Amino acid sequence: MPPRYIFTSAPFGGGFFWCRIGIMSKKRTLIAIHGAGMQADVWGALSKEIPCLPLSLPGHGKAVGHLLPSIGEMARWLEGQMKDYPLQSVVLMGHSMGALVAMEAAKHWAVAGLVLMGAAAQLPVHADLLKQAAETPEVAAEMILKWGISSAHPQAAEIRGSLRMHMQPMDLFNDLVACNSYHGTAAKAVQKPVLVLAGEDDKLVKFSESMALAEGFAHARFRSFPGAGHMLMLEKPVETAQETRNFMDNLKG
Repeated sequence: MPPRYIFTSAPFGGGFFWCRIGIMSKKRTLIAIHGAGMQADVWGALSKEIPCLPLSLPGHGKAVGHLLPSIGEMARWLEGQMKDYPLQSVVLMGHSMGALVAMEAAKHWAVAGLVLMGAAAQLPVHADLLKQAAETPEVAAEMILKWGISSAHPQAAEIRGSLRMHMQPMDLFNDLVACNSYHGTAAKAVQKPVLVLAGEDDKLVKFSESMALAEGFAHARFRSFPGAGHMLMLEKPVETAQETRNFMDNLKG
């Protein structure tokens, strides 16, 4: 089913377009930041639809370095990855934990806009999930696999199998604690254009919280997808790519 258009709080105009990795002149690079316990490979289905640069946070996947214990430290690391990018040449795409990181890094000069999915201004984690992540991370990962994909999706089982290959249970506790401990107000400070994408069947982040996040930005678009849950890059890669492409096509600057 197509996405449902709920509101547009501010229109955007302009003539910039999404770009392939490494092309910078009058084009923008889409940098994707994964969620808790995941890695850059989770963006594989989406990257087939729209060119992007997926990054694994330190300690995740093949990324060097130790796990970073806070959203603020993750954001500072991300800012370091953008130090050589020109002014407003990057769009940050963040999923769940990655959305918090993207919002914290939005002030960087290279950032022209944000695409956020499975996102809210705060991401408190249920005590039971934190306990499982600390004691039996594999069980915690399976809980996320169960609740993260909409049961209404016709390929739910296949998507869970794909996501399982990209999950890193041993990183989950660190990441969930970082989300649970985050009490920042970055969302209130973002003045750049934002696209918020939400699955109407998201059981990990309430749909209403994603909508409230979008309503709180000065310049935001909100799009929702029926029959999708928390993992839009896997559940709705074509539709997510199209919404992202439209957003980037219409950025000013």
